[in-house]
Amino acid sequence: MKSNSYLQQQSQFITQGQSEAELRQQLKAFGVDARRLSKFTQLCLLGALPLKPYITPNTAIYLASPFNSPSKFNKLFHQLMEQDLPSPLDFMANLNNATVFQLSQLLQTTGNSIFLITSPEDKAQPLQLLQTELKNGITDQVLLGWGFESPTDTEWEGSCWWLLSNATGENTLTTSAVQNSPNFSTAPYSMPENHYLHFALNGQNFNIGA
Repeated sequence: MKSNSYLQQQSQFITQGQSEAELRQQLKAFGVDARRLSKFTQLCLLGALPLKPYITPNTAIYLASPFNSPSKFNKLFHQLMEQDLPSPLDFMANLNNATVFQLSQLLQTTGNSIFLITSPEDKAQPLQLLQTELKNGITDQVLLGWGFESPTDTEWEGSCWWLLSNATGENTLTTSAVQNSPNFSTAPYSMPENHYLHFALNGQNFNIGA
């Protein structure tokens, strides 16, 4: 039996060359103190938090990325190797599930929260998992995101988020509505097709049958 997932809302935060201090300042508008958060987590929060009004308590959260936070890992590694100085707070901030934990806490959800390591070649893999969750009635909707922190200051980075359910309704967005909504615009980005986030920026990918 075929089951479709329908996009209810979409949001994104795409940037290039912004420092962690600049990202922390933007998160203050959401009431978030980001001093202990990795840059990767900050990028994901800035993309996902605009969807908070649409999140229900049992919303599941799936986040995919090829890596967590390169900047936090490099800092942690160099402190340990060069100064023999462990940094447990940086270590906890760079755990794979640290970002989805922060999202669950800020969005006040109790549904499943999963971090998936995916490559550009298998970035659609989370769609298969959420289909199972929705089809089995484990949750009524899933917040699905792709996050990417660039190891350099010259590449696009950020996060793209889809809020999906298995039911249509008056709030369901058509492809046209998604691409013309305030939170969906690829026009400012000259992002190459092989970039990790390019797939998530394409609103035509959301209606996937299982």
